[in-house]
Amino acid sequence: MVVWVYSGGGEAEVRGFFPFLEKTFPGCRFERKTPVRQKPGPKANKAGSYGRTGQSLIEQIKQELPIALKAEPNKCDLILVFDDLDCRDSQKQKEKIEETWSEIQRFPLL
Repeated sequence: MVVWVYSGGGEAEVRGFFPFLEKTFPGCRFERKTPVRQKPGPKANKAGSYGRTGQSLIEQIKQELPIALKAEPNKCDLILVFDDLDCRDSQKQKEKIEETWSEIQRFPLL
C-alpha cells in the first residue's frame, strides 16, 4: 500500500515521524509529498514549504495534490494529512480538508 503524506512543519518533525509510521505500519510505503526537502545553499523562496500549518497547509495541498495525482495516477492508496493544529478546532480543520478534497475531485486531472 502506498501512502502519500502531506505534513506541516519542517524537516525535524517529519524525520522523526516517518520511522514511527514505517515501524507501526510495515505493509505500507510512505512517500512524503510535503514539506518538500530543503537542499543546502541559498534559498530562492524562503516561504517555500516549511512551517505550513492550518489554512496554509490546505492551500499547499490544493496546489500539490492535483500535480501528484496527474503525474502518478493510480499510485496512491491512501492520503495522510498530518497537522499539529496549534490550538485550532480539530473538527473545523477536518471539514476544511474534506472540502479541499471535494474541490480537487470535481476537476478532471487531464
